[in-house]
Amino acid sequence: MTDRKTRLYIDLAQILLWLSVFMAFAVAFFFLSGNMNPSIWISMKSSVQSLFFPFVIYLINYYILIPRCFYAGKRGLFLLLNLAIIVLIIFVQLLFSSPAQAFEEARIEEAFEGFSIWKFLIGVVVIRILLYLCVIGLALGMKYMIRWFEERKNLEEERRRNTEAELNWLKNQLNPHFLFNTLNNISSLVQIDADKAQESIAQLSDLLRYALYESNCSKVKASDEVAFMRNYIDLMSLRCSDKTRVEVRFDDFDDSVQISPLLFISLVENAFKHGASAHLDSFVKMEMGMDGDDVIFSCENSIVPKKTQDYSGSGVGLENLRRRLELLYPGRHSFDSFTEGEIYVVVVRIKNVRSDE
Repeated sequence: MTDRKTRLYIDLAQILLWLSVFMAFAVAFFFLSGNMNPSIWISMKSSVQSLFFPFVIYLINYYILIPRCFYAGKRGLFLLLNLAIIVLIIFVQLLFSSPAQAFEEARIEEAFEGFSIWKFLIGVVVIRILLYLCVIGLALGMKYMIRWFEERKNLEEERRRNTEAELNWLKNQLNPHFLFNTLNNISSLVQIDADKAQESIAQLSDLLRYALYESNCSKVKASDEVAFMRNYIDLMSLRCSDKTRVEVRFDDFDDSVQISPLLFISLVENAFKHGASAHLDSFVKMEMGMDGDDVIFSCENSIVPKKTQDYSGSGVGLENLRRRLELLYPGRHSFDSFTEGEIYVVVVRIKNVRSDE
């Protein structure tokens, strides 16, 4: 349907173009032929006679010769057919018009001594050939311009599909990663407190429902994402000992603020994974709020040395987040991470979320 509308608009634009040329010719005939005392109808008739054959050549080239010959690589046939059409049209014009009468009425011989009717006739033929060649060039230019816009549109559409495919792949990669880490927490909790483990399984069902269904949306309310993260942080905190201090400061967001789902969950996972310790004093601190029309998420955690390397999705979450930010908010985000002594800090800013559709 969109392609049909586009082609209809293009055809209407070409009709308006030729109507404009027609009116310009009519006005020119009316004002430049003062000796003939022309009426409006005579001017319009002259315009029709002057533009009829150029219009025919334009239509033949635009709809037939250019698509079927020029774009098909048959350039020689394209030139030959156009030459035959031009010769035929000039022959018909000379056959049904009176060049000698026009020569006499214009009084060219009186104005230019020695200027014969044959020179006049050759001049008329040359001018018409140049005019028709210009019309063919106009048809080629229009075709090239429309083709360029169509190719650009197709390229943008292909890029959009590739971006959507990659985002879906990243989401599908994130969900198993999120589930894997959560099940690890519950598995550890079973050995410590079976009752809490049972409660956390019910909590996990709410998390999975959000992760599986809400994540299919391109945007969710920031308030819903905050509720999901609070739930997830509570579940992660069950595994922490008294040595780990967890601070969460999330602002209240109105419904106009929307972000992509599961955007910051990797930072939450990373903070608990590397910042929580069962034997050493440690902390995890997260904040999320608005700065004008921008959303800012910051996360700080202590750096706890690990005795053994943990390969449970190591590095997957953060690389996933970086790539999603590049695809979802190109030129509208910042991702800063740095270390201050024994503290790891990450700050993510997403710009203009209120105006984001």
